[in-house]
Amino acid sequence: MQIFNDLDVENEFGMPIVKNYNGEKPVALQAFNKAVVNKKYDKTVHFYLNDKEFIRILTYPEKYLEILKRFKSVISPDFSQYIDMPHPMRFYHCFLNKAFAAYWRNNGVNVIPNVTWSTPDSYDYSFAGIEKNGVIAINCTGVKKTGYSKYLWLEGYKEAVKRLQPKCIVRYGERMPDENEKISMFFENENYKMLNNGRKR
Repeated sequence: MQIFNDLDVENEFGMPIVKNYNGEKPVALQAFNKAVVNKKYDKTVHFYLNDKEFIRILTYPEKYLEILKRFKSVISPDFSQYIDMPHPMRFYHCFLNKAFAAYWRNNGVNVIPNVTWSTPDSYDYSFAGIEKNGVIAINCTGVKKTGYSKYLWLEGYKEAVKRLQPKCIVRYGERMPDENEKISMFFENENYKMLNNGRKR
């Protein structure tokens, strides 16, 4: 995509540089698909959704850039990196997450970098390009489905903290064992909360 042609790249993997977030800490999060309809601009937009709910940002990047500029802040995209995906697809989705983060940041959006990974062989490129000692966001939705997925999440989380040394982590989803709560802000999964209250998604 031409919008990504001028992004700064300073690592062996070609991952765009995602600069540290300098805005206020989030107070409330809202999913992208609801945020663009409800227009509550005082919230922080997140993309912790099924990819089909936000794939349109690929088709109309300029349109959604202008919309996202209005919000207090935005957590960068979360294109899936499932462990059963072919490795090139996982790499490409990781690239897209960072490319949109850098593109939005360069064009006036207050972006909180979303940190994702899959298996240990993804760590080098997953954490490449993200500046250290900043504010990052991490999602854990769905990782408790199996012991193996939980293990992979915890190992990746520890590696992300070790390499990126964040001063604050915006955490979406349930609290997990052995994570650093002292530097974390926790936000509930809205869909999970709604289901627990007996309402539809």
